[in-house]
Amino acid sequence: MTTQPTVSVILPTYNEYENIGLIIPKISKALADENITSEIIVVDDNSPDGTASSARKLGNGYNVKVCVRKDEKGLATAVMKGFELSKGEICLVMDADMSHPTEKIPEMIRPILAGDCDATVGSRYVAGGGLQDWPFARRLISKGAGLLASGLTKISDTTSGFMAIRRKLLEGKHFDPVGWKIVLEVLVKTNCRVNEVPIVFKDREKGTSKLNLRVQRDYLLHLSKLYCYRYPKLLEFARFCIVGLTGLVIDTGMLIMLVEFVGFDPRFAAIFAFTFAATWNYFLNRLWTFSSVKKRRILWNYVAFVVICALGLGVRIGVMHLLIQYGGMGRGLGYVLASIIGILSATIFNFMGSKHVVFSRKLLWKKSRQKCIVEEEKRDFAF
Repeated sequence: MTTQPTVSVILPTYNEYENIGLIIPKISKALADENITSEIIVVDDNSPDGTASSARKLGNGYNVKVCVRKDEKGLATAVMKGFELSKGEICLVMDADMSHPTEKIPEMIRPILAGDCDATVGSRYVAGGGLQDWPFARRLISKGAGLLASGLTKISDTTSGFMAIRRKLLEGKHFDPVGWKIVLEVLVKTNCRVNEVPIVFKDREKGTSKLNLRVQRDYLLHLSKLYCYRYPKLLEFARFCIVGLTGLVIDTGMLIMLVEFVGFDPRFAAIFAFTFAATWNYFLNRLWTFSSVKKRRILWNYVAFVVICALGLGVRIGVMHLLIQYGGMGRGLGYVLASIIGILSATIFNFMGSKHVVFSRKLLWKKSRQKCIVEEEKRDFAF
């Protein structure tokens, strides 16, 4: 009878023939010395150097599974495949290039087994951690990448690739990583309790580094997706502002065209320009900004949106009046600053009105619920 492993160690590989034969025995020894049952899952992206065949040969002496992927590539998706194949209570992810210290594996596992946390991350930037033989430029890139992700998690080493986590926390989660940083993806999507374990990271001695411009580009793309996931309201507001800017361009262009080429009075032309821009903003917000919300009838939505925009215009003028009349902004170019503050106030008002009235999920739910109640009453009456 096969013993259920406590830990599933996942090694994503590509051209790691020189390292795979060294790291598997080290991992097995580190766990065996602590009497922790384990399995090692090698997920290889069809390496031409024979990484997979070398790992398979080690299966005679160690509990090693090898999965070769021919139709898909990438570290993050390889780790996800490892999660899928894992049987252990805890999944541990690490690089196969000997850069992560195998002797730290028990220290990564113990806090989770003790119930002190749900996940651990090997960190280079806490007391006791560090970097070995890294050039200044590489350190600078790592620190910069970490700062960019600081709004997503509280850990200090946001670009770490060394992580252990309870496998049950991965169940039912939708992971959509781009590039290599699966650890950041998992931490954000699971929102788990995490401890950092100090490690000294050393650069690979054998093989070739995979860090290049494409990896850095993918990291930035991945960050943008995670920020959108973590702060969906901020994303909606950013899209709303972008739509508003396009509407401002259309409003101004329409105003100039009607005045200069058609001969309309500017005040009369402004009504048409506002209506056209508001119509443009409505449909773009409906299709893009609030695309995830099931929409009501277009006419009702449109009228409500125009009313909100008209009220927003009133908010802008009101704020400007207060700042100019009582805020001392009536001198020189102070009115310009008053106008900017008014526009910002109107933008926030328009966004809140659009989100909570025009494209409100809550109102739709209430309307749907009332409809269900009415239909149920009709059925009862008919019975």
